[in-house]
Amino acid sequence: MHSLKVDSGHLNFSAAHFITFAGKCERLHGHNYAVEVQLEGGLTGDGYVYDFVELKRTVKALCDTLDHRFLLPTGNSQFTVTRANGEVEIRVQDRRYVFPERDVLDLPVDNITAEYLAQYMAGELFKTLSGCDNLTSVQVGVEEAPGQAARFRIETGRKG
Repeated sequence: MHSLKVDSGHLNFSAAHFITFAGKCERLHGHNYAVEVQLEGGLTGDGYVYDFVELKRTVKALCDTLDHRFLLPTGNSQFTVTRANGEVEIRVQDRRYVFPERDVLDLPVDNITAEYLAQYMAGELFKTLSGCDNLTSVQVGVEEAPGQAARFRIETGRKG
């Protein structure tokens, strides 16, 4: 099986979030996330797993949807979310946050962790690449700080 990896300097995004864990909620903060993608599969008739240029373009477009946004985990039951007058109000424990609606991106995850971001991005990328019969896996890594990264891998179920 062959594999390829892209992780160039422009595959990144900056976003704000907070995480709930162990009954607590951390403070609002942000990261400059870096993204790495690895594809595995058989070679196409042209002798490649996937076109590097096209993969970088696709991943960059996905990063751009997350860039400069507040990432809201729609699966987190600790948040009470109200939308009105172009604003999103989020209440969690004794805190209240209000953001312009255009700055908030709803993500279908339980928490905005690097692990869930990697899973979300791998799923979105997998949907985009679903017509590539040679691919056997799609893996996305999300680094939230140097030396701190999470990865998620989707097996396509294909033979490559």
